[in-house]
Amino acid sequence: MAESESGEKLEMRDAFGAALVELGRAYPQVLVLDADLNTSSKTVSFKKAFPDRFIQVSIAEPNLFGVAAGLALEGFIPFPSTFAVFAARRGLDQIAISICYPRLNVKIPGSYAGLPTSRAGASHICIEDIAVMRSLPNMRVVDPGDNAELRSVMRLAVETDGPVYFRVTRLTLPRLFDRDYIFQWGKGDILRPGSDVTLFGTGMMSSLCLRAADKLAAASIRAEVVHMASIKPIDRDLILDSVSRTGCAVTAENATILGGFGSAVAEVISETCPVPLRRIGVHDRWVDSGGIEELFTFHHMQPADIVAAAREVIVCKNG
Repeated sequence: MAESESGEKLEMRDAFGAALVELGRAYPQVLVLDADLNTSSKTVSFKKAFPDRFIQVSIAEPNLFGVAAGLALEGFIPFPSTFAVFAARRGLDQIAISICYPRLNVKIPGSYAGLPTSRAGASHICIEDIAVMRSLPNMRVVDPGDNAELRSVMRLAVETDGPVYFRVTRLTLPRLFDRDYIFQWGKGDILRPGSDVTLFGTGMMSSLCLRAADKLAAASIRAEVVHMASIKPIDRDLILDSVSRTGCAVTAENATILGGFGSAVAEVISETCPVPLRRIGVHDRWVDSGGIEELFTFHHMQPADIVAAAREVIVCKNG
């Protein structure tokens, strides 16, 4: 599991808060803006460390991103922080026209992403942010798989000019990488080699893909697990190399399958190397309130569902 320096297991939002403080020490131009959610998103850590570089705009998300754009024009590197749902819905016009159109240096963390938001219901459970953000020109989109990757994503985001959107899941995730892992734009990672089917995961779903691969291995099916945090830009070469060897694929995302990560992979495959493909994620429906495991079961996003999808595409491949 993800751990702090002291060995304590951390939710990703706590790792996010700690990484912000690290960046604040290293980059004096980093600022954090908040829409009255700092104790939930854990930007409160930055607020305590750098009170003069923390700006509270209250519950006014369009203003949050408008102010961030103005600060970026003055040479600062703002992190306007809010829940993913408020970035993808309430602040979208300002993100599109005030940040992406002029390609401003703004880093947008989307907290409480996907189903682990759980009890908040349809108004707060954000499943469309990947699809929305990857459709915006100039925007980079990332869904980190663990705390080490999140930390590396945030550092590279600060070192990269232009807008970045990255997801922060409210969950303690299994560790995929060592603390010194280096994230790269447009590069995926093979977590487990295989030859029968490729399981493409992003964010927290890559851990579920690994669990699904264990189940498939018990049935002598060798699944290749590919983790792709960088959704835009995406690692076209790795996608094509993997499916050219396995002949079929499953994608898994903690989001809607419409226009999101699975769609990004499908676009690459269909244009260059068509193979049987199934997408795991939320289908064309809202997500209601419920327990985390209950929601993942209801929306058919558990490791067992990935296994079933893998078996389907293998059958299709073998005709």
